[in-house]
Amino acid sequence: MWSLLALVLIAHASGCARGAGFPTVPAAEHYAFVNGRWFDGEGFQPATWYSTEGRLTRKLPSGPIQTVDLAGLYIVPPFGEAHNHNVEGRWNMQAVVQRYLQDGVFYVKNPNDVRDFALQIRQSLNVPTSIDATFAHAGLTGRGGHPVALYEDVLRVGRYEPAVGPLERGWFENRAYVVVETEAEIEAKWPLVMSGRPDFLKVYLVHSEDDGRSAGGRPGHHRQGLHPALVPGIVARAHAAGLRVTAHVETAADFRQAVRAGVDELAHVPGWLIQGVDDAERARLTEDDARFAAERKVRVVTTSVAGSAMPSIGGHHPHGQHEGPASEPSDHHQPAPAESEGQVLKDNLRLLHRAGAAVVIGSDHADTSLAEVLHLRTFHLFDNLTLLKMWCEATPAAIFPERKIGRFAEGYEASFLALAGNPIEDFTQVQAIRRRFKQGVPLDHFVGPDAASLGTGQSSH
Repeated sequence: MWSLLALVLIAHASGCARGAGFPTVPAAEHYAFVNGRWFDGEGFQPATWYSTEGRLTRKLPSGPIQTVDLAGLYIVPPFGEAHNHNVEGRWNMQAVVQRYLQDGVFYVKNPNDVRDFALQIRQSLNVPTSIDATFAHAGLTGRGGHPVALYEDVLRVGRYEPAVGPLERGWFENRAYVVVETEAEIEAKWPLVMSGRPDFLKVYLVHSEDDGRSAGGRPGHHRQGLHPALVPGIVARAHAAGLRVTAHVETAADFRQAVRAGVDELAHVPGWLIQGVDDAERARLTEDDARFAAERKVRVVTTSVAGSAMPSIGGHHPHGQHEGPASEPSDHHQPAPAESEGQVLKDNLRLLHRAGAAVVIGSDHADTSLAEVLHLRTFHLFDNLTLLKMWCEATPAAIFPERKIGRFAEGYEASFLALAGNPIEDFTQVQAIRRRFKQGVPLDHFVGPDAASLGTGQSSH
């Protein structure tokens, strides 16, 4: 089965299977999952669940049933990735999907992508044998704002041209970013923003504390984004169109402006990007900030690993177009001590968690969110149960809020991971995945040789 998947994906990468999707494996008419220990939000309880038409039920279905003996394994909902840009085009789909399925991450949110490339892979996603993904397409920023230089000066030559051939500078405008500086420009470009039918919208707030001056009068060493006065109107338009809004933020001022404007999600926790000592203080949140976000029910994505590789790679990570700077830190900035950088992020996460804000898992640039969740463990801010719930309950629900996922309940999707041990007692057990099911379909053949160690027996009731 994996060889068939690989052949289809190779055809995608070469352009020979334009529009074709991943091979789909029809779910068995009915499954019985027996002898498993199922996560109930607090611990693990023995239970028997049935799957019919890809949904969980406690009721014994009529007709033939295929029995899966889970042999005492610990069953958790699949994991999520609330911020990453690596689901992006035909050329990398095979590797990306395999990595995510291998790590048990079934749900991925891409908050900025090249619209044209994302549309080409839509049919390869959101099927039982692949990952499920949502896309914002081109984010809204100001003239010369982030991520313009990232796309035009770094990713164009270092990432995309090797994959798709020569691209003129400027090609990414209106495909990977949309520049708006006035209400009139927003009105004129709104049909373009909605083209490609984005699943949600992305706006860029970058060093909002510098606004009030013209773009030319802002400090040259600071990146820029939208003028914050434009964001409430953009959010209102998006909400009227039924779209949620995610905001890129770097400083505490960005955080406050975004929450005040009514965004639904913050793509980063301030402190993820520290380019100098003064940046550390600009990134510090207050208790009032954290309470405000909690009261407004604004989700915050962790991205604790996002800034770590940036100084050595000039803002470009080989596995994803993460939102780093398009050049090395400016000479005007003195590098922040590593302990100061990490401390600001930890302090902000602590404040948000204590205030009851919704914190979800996303890495921005890692291969999968496994790297992010393991890095968060080193902060010693969350116990194992809290971290597990963030990853397998809150994050999938943040990506697909209308779907019945992230829990085991009547009518929910029959998607789960079977772990060798109890991750509440030993969190490293999240890497000991023995079985994977997605919407009633076994994925053991899609993820490599270490997957299924258990057989599926036939029985009938």
